[in-house]
Amino acid sequence: MAQNEAIDKYFEALTDSYDAIIDAIKAGNERGLRVSSSLLSEAQRGQREAVQLGRKFAGDPTDVRGFYRAMMESTTKAQGRALELTRQMFDELSESGSETRDTIEKVVKAQRAAGEAAVAAARDVAGATADRVRTRVERVTNRAATEAEDVAGAAKRTATKARKATANSNGTK
Repeated sequence: MAQNEAIDKYFEALTDSYDAIIDAIKAGNERGLRVSSSLLSEAQRGQREAVQLGRKFAGDPTDVRGFYRAMMESTTKAQGRALELTRQMFDELSESGSETRDTIEKVVKAQRAAGEAAVAAARDVAGATADRVRTRVERVTNRAATEAEDVAGAAKRTATKARKATANSNGTK
């Protein structure tokens, strides 16, 4: 795998990981908005029913039976709303668990891909570095061998001259 491909794959995996996390946060915000909207709507209904009860009582304080019936209806509606809110909360929690699991799977998959890409990039860099080092070591070795041969050749020539000079001086004495 070429180094640029590995780097691209690494950053794509990171992007996928961050996208999964951001999508989970968005889904959580939307879920929170749904729950908040439901709570506000139910609070508004409860407040209106309480006002209606107050009006009923203020309109005819002696109608205990009618007020009691209205109060029981209001209480029953409130209990139904509370049960519905509870059901909605459980549904949202269940959905949240599924989304969390999906997000974790996506992040782990993306991180695995990023890790593999990082290892591939490191191998490519190490391979390229090793090739460069090998090439430079060969150059230095070849240069040193050439210089050693040159020095050996010069030493040999000097030794030959010294021998000749010694032989000439021995023969002339």
